[in-house]
Amino acid sequence: MSDNHSDNDFEAIGSGDAPVEAVIDLPPLDDTAVRKAKRKRRIIFWFKFFGFCFVLCLMVAIIGAAGAFFYCKPRYDLAHSFDMSDIGKVEVASRIFDRNGQELGRIFVQNRRPVSLDDVSDHFVNALLAAEDSRFYEHDGVDYYGILRAVYYALRSKEWNQGASTITQQLARQTFELKDRTISRKITEIFLARRIEKEVGSKQKILELYINKIYFGSGYYGIASASEGYFGKDPARLSVVEGATLAAAVPNPYHRSPRSFPETSKRWRNHVLNRMNAEGFIDDDTSTRSKKSEVRTVAKGNITGKSAFVYENVRQEVIDLLGYEAVSKGGFHIHTTIDGDIQAVAEDALKEQLGMIEQHPDFDHPTLAQYKKEKAAFRENALPDQKFAAPKYLQGAILMIDNRTGAVITKVGGRDFNDSMFDRVSQGSRPTGTAFKPFVYAAAFEKGFFPGTIVEDTPMDTRQIMVGGTTGILGEWGPENFENVYENRITARVALAKSKNAASVRLGQKVGTEEVVQLAESAGLVFKGNLKKFNATFLGRNPSSPEDLCLAYTIFPNSGRRPRDTHIISNIKDGDGNVIYTPDVGLRSGPVIDEFTAYQISSILQDAFKEGPAAKATRKYGLGDFPVAGKTGTEYNFTDNWFVGYTSEVTCLVWAGFDQSKTIYPGAFSSDTVLPVWTKVMNTAAKKFEPRAFLPPPEAEQVEICLRSGELASDDCYETIDKGNGISSQVRCTYIEYLRPGTNLNQICHIHGRGGRRMPTLTRVGGDGPIRPTFVVQNAEPVFPIAPTIIGTDDPYNSVAPVLRARVAPVVVEEEEEGEEDGEEEAVDNNGIPVARPVIVETEEEDLPAQRVRLPAPRAIEFD
Repeated sequence: MSDNHSDNDFEAIGSGDAPVEAVIDLPPLDDTAVRKAKRKRRIIFWFKFFGFCFVLCLMVAIIGAAGAFFYCKPRYDLAHSFDMSDIGKVEVASRIFDRNGQELGRIFVQNRRPVSLDDVSDHFVNALLAAEDSRFYEHDGVDYYGILRAVYYALRSKEWNQGASTITQQLARQTFELKDRTISRKITEIFLARRIEKEVGSKQKILELYINKIYFGSGYYGIASASEGYFGKDPARLSVVEGATLAAAVPNPYHRSPRSFPETSKRWRNHVLNRMNAEGFIDDDTSTRSKKSEVRTVAKGNITGKSAFVYENVRQEVIDLLGYEAVSKGGFHIHTTIDGDIQAVAEDALKEQLGMIEQHPDFDHPTLAQYKKEKAAFRENALPDQKFAAPKYLQGAILMIDNRTGAVITKVGGRDFNDSMFDRVSQGSRPTGTAFKPFVYAAAFEKGFFPGTIVEDTPMDTRQIMVGGTTGILGEWGPENFENVYENRITARVALAKSKNAASVRLGQKVGTEEVVQLAESAGLVFKGNLKKFNATFLGRNPSSPEDLCLAYTIFPNSGRRPRDTHIISNIKDGDGNVIYTPDVGLRSGPVIDEFTAYQISSILQDAFKEGPAAKATRKYGLGDFPVAGKTGTEYNFTDNWFVGYTSEVTCLVWAGFDQSKTIYPGAFSSDTVLPVWTKVMNTAAKKFEPRAFLPPPEAEQVEICLRSGELASDDCYETIDKGNGISSQVRCTYIEYLRPGTNLNQICHIHGRGGRRMPTLTRVGGDGPIRPTFVVQNAEPVFPIAPTIIGTDDPYNSVAPVLRARVAPVVVEEEEEGEEDGEEEAVDNNGIPVARPVIVETEEEDLPAQRVRLPAPRAIEFD
């Protein structure tokens, strides 16, 4: 068939009645080529697909990288904007020390005491690493493996239950306050941790900064505070169990506190011990034994413990001196004048004694124990803003100060600081009672009276004093007993020593209230209102704070002067040891009373421990054998009890009573209530502040005074003491008084003086002995009975058998040769009668010590 067909041919074929199928003859296909073509098409497809994916991923990566860059860049910049010098800065507690260098407490916003890593137990360091960051020494500040592990467990549990922060990251968080739980904070923390690792450089230093910064619960920041606060020991002495306990508290300081939640703490402690075992820090045996051990925490200290009133006093004063902002930064060493040993004795003694008073059968008031019980019951159902009522139980206060500087040695402002923060030493104001009397007598002695001045000890109409009513006689609560005996005429010395009320008022009336008040105000007491115009002032009706009264008493051991003020801080040092504060201390420029009056008052108040209300201190309470003077103070109706006493070095005051005036109990004398406390405190103080004798002024006139008349003693000032069984003896009833020169004393004893004598002059015996009158004896010989004058069985005058009495017989006075006997010439008067020679007469009474007196020299004697 020809391949050349015309158009007509195709038309003819197509126009037939039957369709004709056209057949095209194509060459056969090669299978290999087909497969190649398919492979090529697949390659091109996948190439395009992967190319597209690559481009897509690249675009995503670029966009992601750009997004990450723009997201992280501010966090990176923020991490690099922090001042790295802050990493070493911590708020350090200011420490309070007593005068012996013992720590009393701390002032802090965060209670922290930084220490070197070398001063921390390895047990704690190992526990911390095992629990918080086992790869601490391997990473660069970020534990990437730990992050992946945390993500893995988070996906499995569908919650974040594992942390991935390293110790370095936690340090960054603690230092720069990165507290919010966000991705942004975490990224900033990572950048900052890497920066810390580079700039600090030392892993040891990072660890040291961390353990000094972290919080352990219960107010303790840093390992030192936690170790001391929980276990009462230095961090270098922590055991395995204690170290694990503290390390367990780091993630959740509140709920894992060994003091607040001991069981929870123990469970997490055991977890840390397992981690220490797994990391090879302890073996299986140590882990097992440690898990069985019990941890005992010490009682929480600082303001809730002892010396709470001292702590608060110091804290307030430091804030006033340095400002709150400076104190909040802390780091100061505050050295106080407090003696911690005496302080502890004072607090314990006061607590014990007030508890004993509450057990007295006549005590009818709420007790401390009852208040504590009611307060505990109240707290169980109280709302957060509800407060329990202020305590109404018996309170007390103690203050001891240095006589010359006013330094506070001991201060107890109340019974329990947690119940009442009211400082009764400085802020309280109560009537001083009979403790005020020394100022009455001091004013009298300044005005010309002296201890030998005779005062009337007889009943007084209460209308003269207006204490306890307007009818009847003035009560005698001053002597501190219910068996007071009026002694009619007594010396001022005896009246003050025995704290006689009526006698003291009469002396005060002679002096005048204005003079008494003026002296008391000069000593530092404050008088308010018109009370100072009335005689009630003489019995201490005017209120005073314990601090003012204690300061006022220092005029007596200080020869009439007193310190400018009390102070409790001796110096303050900054963190570098530089002294930045010292108080201005010393005595006031002018004296309140002269040195003669000061000595006389001290001398009388010494007698109070022999024959006055304070005698119980030595006879019953065990006061040591050292020079001491003091005065009881019982207020009318037994509402306030005081005792103020002193040695040459310190003055101590103890008070007991209620914040709102009420009777402690009928017959609550200060010698029974507060004197025991004072005795314990002073016995302790005497061991550290050695008392010296109270010495009279060098210019004082030494005068022998008759105890009965208060006048110049004569040779006849003896009294007969009945010893029973018809035996009696005569004792000298005189004592030595030291008077200011020029004291108007020219009356010889009218009770024991013999007739026929006159006193032209006063002479000092022996040149430096006591002043005694020189008598001119007239030529009159006494008559002695030599025969019975009364007939009968009763012979009251011993006239049947007269007592043998010496009678001077006329003799020739010959002058002794020089060198005979003792080699001294005997002095004679104008009539040739020997004047006197020294002999020792031993007294028969305990309260009358042996005195060296001068009696006429015996000559030739005849007996009837």
